[in-house]
Amino acid sequence: MLHALHDQAARLEHRPALWSRNGGAYVPISWFDYAQRVKRFSLGLHGLGFREGDPLGILSFNREAWHVAALGAMALGGVPVGLYTTSSLEQLTYILGHCEARFLLVENAKHLATALELQKRLPALKYVLVVDAPTPLPEGVLRYADVLASGGQADESPYWDGVHALHPDGLGTLIYTSGTTGQPKGVALSHRNLAWTAHQLGETMAFGDMEDAKLLSYLPLSHIAEQVVSLHAPLLMGIQVYFADSLDALGQNLREVRPTHFFAVPRVWEKFKTKAEEGLAAQPPLKRRLVEWARGTALERNTRRLNQERVPGLMEAKYALAQRLVFAPLKTRIGLDRARLFATSAAPIGRDVLDFFASIDVVLLEAWGMTELTGPATVNTSACARMGTVGRPMLGVEVRIAGDGEILVKGGNVCLGYHRNPAATQELLEDGWLHTGDVGQLDAEGFLRITGRKKEIIVTSGGKKTSPANIEELLKSVSPVGHAVVLGDRRNYLVALLTLDPDRARRLAREQGWPEDMATLAKDARLQQHLHEAFEREVNPKLSRFETIKRFTVLPGEFSIDGGELTPSMKVRRKVVEEKYASAIEALYREPAGHGATGTHD
Repeated sequence: MLHALHDQAARLEHRPALWSRNGGAYVPISWFDYAQRVKRFSLGLHGLGFREGDPLGILSFNREAWHVAALGAMALGGVPVGLYTTSSLEQLTYILGHCEARFLLVENAKHLATALELQKRLPALKYVLVVDAPTPLPEGVLRYADVLASGGQADESPYWDGVHALHPDGLGTLIYTSGTTGQPKGVALSHRNLAWTAHQLGETMAFGDMEDAKLLSYLPLSHIAEQVVSLHAPLLMGIQVYFADSLDALGQNLREVRPTHFFAVPRVWEKFKTKAEEGLAAQPPLKRRLVEWARGTALERNTRRLNQERVPGLMEAKYALAQRLVFAPLKTRIGLDRARLFATSAAPIGRDVLDFFASIDVVLLEAWGMTELTGPATVNTSACARMGTVGRPMLGVEVRIAGDGEILVKGGNVCLGYHRNPAATQELLEDGWLHTGDVGQLDAEGFLRITGRKKEIIVTSGGKKTSPANIEELLKSVSPVGHAVVLGDRRNYLVALLTLDPDRARRLAREQGWPEDMATLAKDARLQQHLHEAFEREVNPKLSRFETIKRFTVLPGEFSIDGGELTPSMKVRRKVVEEKYASAIEALYREPAGHGATGTHD
């Protein structure tokens, strides 16, 4: 990736590379300055004793310094280790201790306080650097700006020696999985993994000339998906990257940046859907009818296009009119009028969400992969897609289904293994094939459909097997369900723990005259009846008889990272949920499952 950076600096030189907020407006740095700052920071690190193999922890929201620090460490043969800003002190202690980090870069005073606590726990953590340095600066803490400045005065030869010594199969970065079960594992990705995956993604998607392309970086850079999208791919393709102010400011930043490509995880798309539905419901009756007509037209037309079916001329004409009257103004209002590609990955997404966005002419292309595959492995493309699948393998990637249904993958994106965990690496890799742990099916045209996780397969007391993931997505499609966890292993029927989506729940409560307090609403018999009827109407008919949900309970609060139910990447920790709500689960099995039996949990 360092060679790609300097190639772009020579080719694009003074064209914008990275955009950051400065005094209320976005201000760019050029490709030339980007490369210079990486070099200076790298040399500043070298002056502190940073050497080949040294990890550099990075605890910060997305910003220029994150990119510069990661590449600066890599240039010396070092290993950037992104850290979730939402991680607990215990999680950070484990990760930095496991990789034996001596260097840690933090963003601001808040994270500096965490770093100082970490130093008390980790004697090896000697150097702490802070980007937005407080005054006064605690003794022993270094300013990021000072490290940059010192590198600007240093002899350049250690930097270029380091860059030229980089080997494609050398360790490029460590990505610690968010740990849905047990402690996180450090996924070791090589320089070849990073460069190959970013290149193959571009080739598979047929991006072509990307010099006018703009991305908004807002998802955690400690996650491989965001690293590929906003760090590595832009280096190879010359894409401009804007850094969001925060996740909460995403809507405002979209309107300012107007990106040409936009990637979001399912949870973000679900939040967008809720807000959009609220906005549509508030429109006058005449406008609502126009929007409903436009949505119906767009959904049918876009579904036909995705399935490679012929679109009749009259339908295309209606679609063009809907574009002019409804979709163009809508996209301009939300900042997506210049976007030519919308993508989603990192977790399952409900068909209702895909259909909703297709109906407002935001066609989501779903991809699939995992940290151990350097991010993407299969993708839907604009030229070839099937809604409800995660696409076909990227160019150069092989996918096959094992006898037990597990998805196996081979290609240049397959990781080196798990850092300092040979036993887990041996289970992961076999004859070049990576065992993903996901279960799926390949259709006759090579499109992959994910059906669940191998370790999460539920086997009922009657010996029936099912994946909870698909059932959970169906339950989440019912408003106002936020999260759903289906259980029933070694039991005689399936049950579900549900949380409410606050926005959708309050909207429903206002419409029905029910209490808007979430804990009170969760216990309300009218909500219970609403959910029961919706499940009987919209969920259970789509399932085999043994897969139907016989009982459910609505929890009074949301799942959260702080509460332990969610990982930093917003995936549900099933084991934690099962342990934390064990009494609620047992209550669902105390009495025989009758017609639509329900319950709540205090």
